[in-house]
Amino acid sequence: MTQQQQRWGFLTNHALVLIYVVKHSGATVREISAGVGVTERATLEILRLLSEEGIVERHREGRRNTYSVDFDVMAAYRREGTVSLTPREFVDGLIKTLLAITDYRGEGGPKKEAPDSGALEPKIGTWGFFTNHALLLLAISMDPGSTVREMAMSVGVTERAVVAILNQLEDENIIVRQKRGRRNSYLVDFKALHAFSRWSPGDWPLPPQLVDVAVKGLEVMARRSGGMSAAS
Repeated sequence: MTQQQQRWGFLTNHALVLIYVVKHSGATVREISAGVGVTERATLEILRLLSEEGIVERHREGRRNTYSVDFDVMAAYRREGTVSLTPREFVDGLIKTLLAITDYRGEGGPKKEAPDSGALEPKIGTWGFFTNHALLLLAISMDPGSTVREMAMSVGVTERAVVAILNQLEDENIIVRQKRGRRNSYLVDFKALHAFSRWSPGDWPLPPQLVDVAVKGLEVMARRSGGMSAAS
């Protein structure tokens, strides 16, 4: 596997910027850029999009801008075409975990409870927080017997892209392919998934509890559908 092929993960740069802002509420664009591993220009564009959606709020402190997160807006946000693929429990678990690592009070009041994403009308946009690799793992966890065509329709990518992602996940031993008659089915190895080293870039590790809740959320769905490997 080439170095270029290895440069993938489960969270988009939008999600990584968001998580960095949660962990470092007073961070500047330069600090966010260095932490996430993208250019300052790319960071500014992501912050602009997050700000336009109302997920991130910009604050002026002297000569510098700082950023904070509105979790109520974040809870409602979904990438176009992936609403049914991202279960409410999965989103709620991630948000509760982010809230646990920050002091979210909103308007200086008492600490707020995690919003209930199921009670909010979905806010649809053209980008998301989960990469196609993550969405494909969600699709497999929910229906391990789905075909490449069905996966492609669920995730919103081409069948060729699905095959490439499946090959990468299989090379990393995160999924196991099984032959059932003339069809392939896929199971997730959650031990390998939890140990996966590229949840976040470089030497900036995601909070362990954030990885835990993501893996546990997938495990719950896989147990319901029988999409777990024997090694998990």
